[in-house]
Amino acid sequence: MIIKNKKQTKSDLRLRSVVNLKKISCSPRKLRLITDLIRTEKVEDSILKLNFIKKKGSILIKKILLSAMANWKNKNFEKDISNYNFYIEKILVNQGTQFKKIRPAPKGRGVKIRKRYSNIYITIIGKLINYN
Repeated sequence: MIIKNKKQTKSDLRLRSVVNLKKISCSPRKLRLITDLIRTEKVEDSILKLNFIKKKGSILIKKILLSAMANWKNKNFEKDISNYNFYIEKILVNQGTQFKKIRPAPKGRGVKIRKRYSNIYITIIGKLINYN
């Protein structure tokens, strides 16, 4: 059975919310460990998981998810939020800029220090609950 991709209507696009945050002061490798745990899950469940992870990135990602929910509420203010289930459709962590400097080391040498920054892109989607 072949399923063709149907064209997205404006109502489908309105049920999505996108958040893009740049220059997060945490390395992408550390953030990807956390985002792999919550990818393609319900937003409520992922926020509960993030509460129990004791890493700096979990606090940042939780704030971004809450921001995405607030964006969805502002975009769809005429709809009741309790009739929707929210899922993380896409979550990407990319490397941002690097801050490079040289630190003095023994015997007159210098050691390079690279402070890495990240960019996060999150898309959540609201699916209507069927009461059938």
